[in-house]
Amino acid sequence: MGPEWVIDQVKNLVKNRELLLDALSPLGQDAVKGGEGAIYLWAKLPHQYHDDFEVVRWLARKHGVVLIPGCSSGCPGYVRISFGGLVEDQCRVASDRLKRGLQQLVDEGMVP
Repeated sequence: MGPEWVIDQVKNLVKNRELLLDALSPLGQDAVKGGEGAIYLWAKLPHQYHDDFEVVRWLARKHGVVLIPGCSSGCPGYVRISFGGLVEDQCRVASDRLKRGLQQLVDEGMVP
């Protein structure tokens, strides 16, 4: 491993971050924080969803994507999304699922 490996890893992280920022767009531009100095993003859920753990469970069951509930880190009403450790193709699949799930959450709610 040398400088080329590091450059490739950083490029992958940047691309994954871009994919997830797009996936989080249904929540609105001001809802997303972080990602500049870490390999995760924070996203504020719409105000009507007080139980972030239930939203995470719903996204996992309904859309096949797993996030970390903010309440587990002292940030209720938020979710934490990691973009490290994924190759771009995996991140693209997860991002597509997440975007569909969040769009449904915003438009229709947590439908069964």
